[in-house]
Amino acid sequence: MNQANKVELLKGVFIFSEVSEEHLEEILSHCKEKTVDKGEVIVSENELGDSMYLILDGEVKVSLVSEEGKEIILSTLRKGDCFGEMSLLDGEPRSANVIALTKTDLLELSRKDFLTEIVSNRYIAGAILKVLSMRLREANDRILGLMSKDVFDRLAEYFQKEAKVKGRELIDGSVVFERLPQSEIASIVGSSRETVTRAIKEMVERGMIIASGKQIILKKNFQKLLIVRHKERYG
Repeated sequence: MNQANKVELLKGVFIFSEVSEEHLEEILSHCKEKTVDKGEVIVSENELGDSMYLILDGEVKVSLVSEEGKEIILSTLRKGDCFGEMSLLDGEPRSANVIALTKTDLLELSRKDFLTEIVSNRYIAGAILKVLSMRLREANDRILGLMSKDVFDRLAEYFQKEAKVKGRELIDGSVVFERLPQSEIASIVGSSRETVTRAIKEMVERGMIIASGKQIILKKNFQKLLIVRHKERYG
């Protein structure tokens, strides 16, 4: 990836959204590139963090391990997303694990250099507050969603988001995308693998999706059929 594209990705990160191109290039000069393989742990929960990472290419998952040893996936991050900014700000241990789902290229920015840039640029400091507020709102929305929706609805919402971000439209208007293993999907929607399997089976039977190997095809009338199910269940 060339310099201009890296600067463009930095500009797309919320905390750098108000920074001039000249200053972005200065920040970029302090970054180091690294590549991690699929399955590699980039960040471990509770380890001291002194770097922020920006994804240049690839996909990672952010997760926690429950007291029972079950993995809980908080989110998946892709090209242009960043993680680790909390540790840069407070110097505290990492709050979650970050693991590569694919071979992933990263830009790494150290805490020392990051804080130097914050001190010299008031726009970065203001943008960080904006990011923290947004992250808090997202967490609240996720909690409310888990409380107010059944597994079928949470899975439907997840599939629609994945189709929008990763999907490829087919001739008939359907959208196909690669899916994660069902155990990981279950962690994302806050359920068990067995319950997710039943929900996927129901979607197939209703003609909402086609599940083929590692792919999900969201049919063009997915939303209409979802509304039909709501009316059947809730009147």
